[in-house]
Amino acid sequence: MQKVTRPKSLAALFLLPLALSGALWTDACAQPAQQMQPGRGLRGGGDRAAAIKALLGSRKGNAPVPANVVYEDWLNTKSNRKLPVKIYLPTVGQAPYPLVIFSHGLGGSREAAPYLGDYWSHHGFLCIFVQHPGSDTSVVQAGLGGGKEGLMATMKEAANGPNLLDRAFDVHFVIDEVERRIHTDPKLKGQVQLSKIAVAGHSFGAGTALAIAGQNFPVGKFADDRVKAAIYLCPPVIGAGSFVPEQRYGGIHIPGLLMTGTEDNSPIGGTRAEDRRIPYDGMTASHQYLVNFQGADHGVFGGRAYRTPAANDAKFQQMIAEVTTKFLDATLNNDQAAAKWLDNGGAAKYLGNAAVFEHK
Repeated sequence: MQKVTRPKSLAALFLLPLALSGALWTDACAQPAQQMQPGRGLRGGGDRAAAIKALLGSRKGNAPVPANVVYEDWLNTKSNRKLPVKIYLPTVGQAPYPLVIFSHGLGGSREAAPYLGDYWSHHGFLCIFVQHPGSDTSVVQAGLGGGKEGLMATMKEAANGPNLLDRAFDVHFVIDEVERRIHTDPKLKGQVQLSKIAVAGHSFGAGTALAIAGQNFPVGKFADDRVKAAIYLCPPVIGAGSFVPEQRYGGIHIPGLLMTGTEDNSPIGGTRAEDRRIPYDGMTASHQYLVNFQGADHGVFGGRAYRTPAANDAKFQQMIAEVTTKFLDATLNNDQAAAKWLDNGGAAKYLGNAAVFEHK
């Protein structure tokens, strides 16, 4: 593992992530003016208490937990951070399994993108969806009482350097904890193949995945060389046009899959849909893939937990799940058929007119 140390000063790190306030689309605020009115539920009904309960990552209603899903809180004693995690245990295949770690967007939780956790686990991947204190649903809870303006101000305040740094260290900790638990935890004992680890994330979580993959920051890198592949759903791009993409992203050497949509704009302001591809353009390593869905907005990738589904959500999410699974099979499982599907036209044919597919 690459040794990762916290910089003595965060001043230089702030130069980049402070701009996230104008670049992130949150999990919770896809349409804040309509969905986040004070005193109302997020879908236009119910009371604020019920909305906050849902936002905090609680299971909705009395719905039973699937047999392969485990909820736990993992304590990092070094940082005193308690991380809620949602573990999707594989339903097919044989242990030890490849591991996928998922990071939610700003204002989200371990309940992000359940369609991916379900799909991946039913295709032989053990998944851990991590909740990051400080940039999770507690941010929404703090801002709900202030209306749209108060919520946006709270979100912008949470999109900062320390939170991005904490997220990167959360991922490092989760991998460390998995290394320990596969020897001691009955649920995970012997279940994870440590040489087959991928990280994935949506929005701020995609920024977290880029950091773990090896993005360059003013103070250095926060990469973890135990991670062998990465998936970036709607990554934030700070200062588009003001930097050389190869300088920021050229140090990423692991295979990557970037997904976005033609309507993937930030509601807070900043990253435009056409700029989401910049990390892909700046990566010089091979086995990089880009999928740009026609008409897809930001919320569909994260599972749209707090909004009514849009017309094409089911179609897009099925395609997202299928392509990401092929990518994970190719990169973690060395599945040559999946690799050929990605590289030799299979993915493009499957997506058809729904998306533009590129690779290098």
